[in-house]
Amino acid sequence: MPAPCPDTPEPIPGRCGLLEVPENRARRHGRTIRLTVAVIPAASASPAGDPVVFMEGGPGGDAISAIPFLIDSGVNQDRDLIVMSQRGALHAQPNLACPEVDRFNAASVGLRYDAPSTGRRLVRAARACRDRLTSAGTDLRSYNTTENAADFADLRTALGLRRWNVYGYSYGTELALTYLRRHPRGIRSVAIDSVVPPQIVSLPWTWDSAREGIGEIFAACEAQPRCAHRYPDLPRTLTRQVRRPVAARSG
Repeated sequence: MPAPCPDTPEPIPGRCGLLEVPENRARRHGRTIRLTVAVIPAASASPAGDPVVFMEGGPGGDAISAIPFLIDSGVNQDRDLIVMSQRGALHAQPNLACPEVDRFNAASVGLRYDAPSTGRRLVRAARACRDRLTSAGTDLRSYNTTENAADFADLRTALGLRRWNVYGYSYGTELALTYLRRHPRGIRSVAIDSVVPPQIVSLPWTWDSAREGIGEIFAACEAQPRCAHRYPDLPRTLTRQVRRPVAARSG
C-alpha cells in the first residue's frame, strides 16, 4: 500500500509504501506486521525492466539508511532500486529496538569490559528487552531469515514484478542465498557482497574478526622499531586506556 517515505537525514528520492505480511506464516489468523518499502527510479533514461532489490546486512541493519550509499555506488544506474526494511528493524512496524541494551552500552564505557559482572548486566538488559517485547505480544521466534526471505517473495508478488535482481550485503548475502533456495521463482540474478557463509553463526564471528584485526595492528607496531620503542607493550597500553574510567571513578 502507498505510504509517505520515512523522515530520513537525506530525503528518499523515490516513492514509498508499506508491505503487510503475517508475523508468523504458520499461524493462519495471527497478527500482521508492516515493512517500509522504497522504490528509487533508475538514473538511466531507458532502464532495464528488471529492478534490483537490496538485502541489508546486520542482522537488523537499517536498509533505508543505506539508500544514499547505494545510489552513490550506482546500483540504480540502469535499473530501478527497491529497498525494504527487514522485519523488526528500524522503519518496520514493530521496530524491535532495545533501549535497555542502549542504556547498558552507555553505562559500559565505565565498566570493566571483560568482567563477569559486566556480562551479567548485559544479560539482564537483554532479558528486560525480551520480556517487554514478548509481553506486548511479539513472537520473537518469527524474526528470522526464513521469514525474511518469505517477505521478499511476497514483495515481488505485491509489486507485480515478473523477475528482479537480488543484491545482498553482509548478512544480506545469507538472506539472499536462503531466498534463492526457498523462493527461486522470479530471480534473474543474485549478487553477494561481503559474504557471510551460511554454515556459520555470524555474530560471534564478528567479534573474532575484530580481535584478529586488532591483533594485526599490534603485530605491525611490534615489527616497526620506532613504534615498538614508543609502545613497548601495545596490548597492555590499550587495555589500560580502556579501563581508565573505572580507575578514575573509583578514585
